Amino acid sequence: MRSLLTILCALAAVPALAQSPPAEFVRQAALADFVLAFRDEGEGNLIEERVPRGETVERWTRMVTVQRFAGTAQRLSPSNVLQNIQTTLPGDCPGATTSSIRTSTVSGRSAAQMRADCPLLAQTGRPETFLILAIAGGSDMHLAQVAFRRVPTSEDIAWADRQLASVALCTAASREAVCRR
Repeated sequence: MRSLLTILCALAAVPALAQSPPAEFVRQAALADFVLAFRDEGEGNLIEERVPRGETVERWTRMVTVQRFAGTAQRLSPSNVLQNIQTTLPGDCPGATTSSIRTSTVSGRSAAQMRADCPLLAQTGRPETFLILAIAGGSDMHLAQVAFRRVPTSEDIAWADRQLASVALCTAASREAVCRR
């Protein structure tokens, strides 16, 4: 989601501590009829955006995004990351609202989740809603996000909740089925 990507640019600027492949990564339930529309990786950071088949990163109705920010978990907690989004979001979307931040664990790691609703994003002239999950890895911060470029229905939100509930932080030793596919 381009608007959230703008908000998180400060996180992506954190230099990578090592250039070796990541020891951990986020996986989630398979997305039927979604395709990889954008991927960028460099300096230990990663972003992957998936949209329904036939849509693009410019023209989408739903988007599922996974991001990794190298070294960020060493200086920010998942709640801090989401608090930064809460603080910055009104600048990109006047009238935006966010839910309270719920803390939890994912794959034994500290995590936090929230929802944000933007009534009208100036860039697109459309409403956007996203649900986001931040997970602190060993050194990297991992984000999983489900976004809607419309006012979502209760079925949309239930689908997004299921998608985020399927997220795991995987390592070579992970036993979760989603990590072994």
